[in-house]
Amino acid sequence: MIRHEMEAPMNSSRQRPLVRSMLRVGAVSGALAIALVIALATMGCESTPIRAFHGARHYAAGTDALVRQDGTLAIVELERAADFVPLASEIQNHLGLAYWSDGRTQAAKIAFEKAIELDCDNRAAQLNFARLASSNGYPFDVNLGEANRVDQNGR
Repeated sequence: MIRHEMEAPMNSSRQRPLVRSMLRVGAVSGALAIALVIALATMGCESTPIRAFHGARHYAAGTDALVRQDGTLAIVELERAADFVPLASEIQNHLGLAYWSDGRTQAAKIAFEKAIELDCDNRAAQLNFARLASSNGYPFDVNLGEANRVDQNGR
């Protein structure tokens, strides 16, 4: 019945009293609704937990693609994950691996550097960065302390 009343034309004499009474009764809920709209507009369209969920889903799909040696799909999924969770060191590290597997060594270098910048204790990113630096065809300076003292077995 309320839906029917709401669909009536605005100039309807029946709707004006209904709208006024709804505004009086729902003044508090209306104010809360406006506050919620403002909060959502200033925060963005998605909450942090939802962004983290989507990021985790894309991270898992990208990691699975890496395991299956599908570098192209891994890059797509991990880039999406990085868009949702830009401060996740693990995502940047796996993105670096995906780029490296696709032969994009400059992009891999940047991703590993970002992973290390986000989490200076990310040992996997340090090792991957050092291995990329020592691989054939791409020399650059590495100053990672412990990562430079890695033996042949990766320890």
